[in-house]
Amino acid sequence: MRIRFKKWARPELEACPFYIDDPTQNKDKWSDAFKQKAPLHLELGCGKGTFISTLAVQNPNINYLAVDLVDAMLGLCKRNIEASYKANNKATDNIIITRYDIERILDFMSCGDVVDRIYINFCNPWPKPKHKKKRLTHSKQLEHYKKFLKVRWRNLL
Repeated sequence: MRIRFKKWARPELEACPFYIDDPTQNKDKWSDAFKQKAPLHLELGCGKGTFISTLAVQNPNINYLAVDLVDAMLGLCKRNIEASYKANNKATDNIIITRYDIERILDFMSCGDVVDRIYINFCNPWPKPKHKKKRLTHSKQLEHYKKFLKVRWRNLL
């Protein structure tokens, strides 16, 4: 999905308490980035954040990390998360959003970061055959995910 540039997105993200600008600094220590020790779920290509905001509010005992590449999209995601938590009178302490290219996911995730579940919803399809290596579900990417995915799920990939 192509989204228009939103000049307010970057300043809002930088002021946001649950946004991390450089996720590579948390490599091997994502569990320390959250206020509570809990299982970690990862959404790749979070988009506007409607899925992750609903899920995170419903499951306060799970930590969520949402990743996308576009600032404008993350700005909308931030606003949706805030609205969802405000509607339920809860604090945003189990969710973090960050901006990074998922193709280079091993720059900020490693085997020291155990992820219990990965969500990939409505990812960019890259419809042309020559672009198949850019898909989030390409076999090369699935091999990357295996490195930090919890052991019980590795056999399914």
